Amino acid sequence: MFISGKKMNLQPPGIAGRNLFVITTRFRLKDCRNDSICKFLVCNFLYRTQFKIVTTIREFNNTAMPDDRVLIDKIQKLTDELEPEIVALRRVFHQSPELSWKEFETAKRIVAILEEEGLQVQNGVCGTGVVAEIQGNREGKTIAVRADMDALPMQDAKEVSYASKVPGVMHACGHDSHMAIAIGVAKILKRFEGSFAGKIRFIFQPCEEAFPSGAHELVKKGVMQGVDSILALHVDPEIEAGKIGLRKGALTANAGEFKLSIFGKSGHAARPHQAIDTIYLSNQIMTSLYDIVGNRKQSHLPAVLTLGKIAGGIKSNVIPERVDIGGTIRTVDMQTNDEIVNQIERRVRTITQAAGATYSLEFPGLIPSVNNDANLIGLVRDVGNSILGQDEIVDIANISMGGEDFSRYLDRAPGALIRLGARKPGDQVRYLHTHSFDIDERAIPIGMSIIALSVLKFLSEASPA
Repeated sequence: MFISGKKMNLQPPGIAGRNLFVITTRFRLKDCRNDSICKFLVCNFLYRTQFKIVTTIREFNNTAMPDDRVLIDKIQKLTDELEPEIVALRRVFHQSPELSWKEFETAKRIVAILEEEGLQVQNGVCGTGVVAEIQGNREGKTIAVRADMDALPMQDAKEVSYASKVPGVMHACGHDSHMAIAIGVAKILKRFEGSFAGKIRFIFQPCEEAFPSGAHELVKKGVMQGVDSILALHVDPEIEAGKIGLRKGALTANAGEFKLSIFGKSGHAARPHQAIDTIYLSNQIMTSLYDIVGNRKQSHLPAVLTLGKIAGGIKSNVIPERVDIGGTIRTVDMQTNDEIVNQIERRVRTITQAAGATYSLEFPGLIPSVNNDANLIGLVRDVGNSILGQDEIVDIANISMGGEDFSRYLDRAPGALIRLGARKPGDQVRYLHTHSFDIDERAIPIGMSIIALSVLKFLSEASPA
């Protein structure tokens, strides 16, 4: 049995605000051997304190939405009922991953499920995107829920029944879970369509993992038109399942790619003086680039430069004419980003010119930092406290140096990206973008209930009665 209280300030129209102490209770039979005794204790407590719980609030609230405790219980009941289906769906997605802009079968599956559920569905948005809506019973605000769809070009090394069946492709960033959770949320919220004002839009986004960003393309296509706020979550293998991580303000770094090609002169390995050795030049350039971050003017600000790709040569005794290098730049401020970009260009130019080589250098795009709206994070925190308890809310102290194109939606409306704890207790951390990545599937119903309740609370608080 749990009893908790929260002081609230109510200011209904035409009535001076007054402080009320609102008591909430939750019964769990497994915590009490005698349910009658539990109920007696709570009722006696409420009677002795002479507080009103729900009716005091609801007299100023004309909507058909149930009171908070009833709403939470209903959502959790629906989540429990849907959990086996949604976990199984996550495994289907995990077994059949598709790369960026190629999510054709994934999109077909999403469309079929949502249409069967009775949502208004738009297919083929920017190729493989899916947008679906639930309309409330009257006009009000619009809130969106986004889930990314694409997988990574990696081999799944897990020995589990639901491992990827597609050679060289796997869901190593949790997008399978994001899609399944969003579908679960849609199924839950469809049951409430007659009791809320406003509209709920679901955005299933292709190509989060590549440039040009899928979010960028979908926003240009108009998916954020009329949206007042947007929510998303991302599984986090460094946070234990059963918890969520929250941070207001900057959550992720600015993230950009660069593509470098070095052109020299091919030759025999026995006669390097007759060639311009692109392998040797690549080594010099990579060493120089890695030195940039430690020699910045503002070295106190976080920054990461990583080289993730190098390709060149066909045989050990042939000096190749060309070597390709790919990397990323991650910063928390644009001044540092510009400084690193300028240093890359200067150092590559200096080294190649000295050797008589040439180069091409591209910076295909930048994904801005995700900046979480403080009010929405506060709303999600309240929801998390209600469902999980405050001890299960992790305050994220530092900005992640990861990139996330959810920021493109935030150019059009305030939003919040939530970290969903996904590490199995006692298990090793199975990091994102690794061949062994996996989640504790007990995180899935938590994600469903957190998002579903956050959506309904937003609409209830933001929309007119």
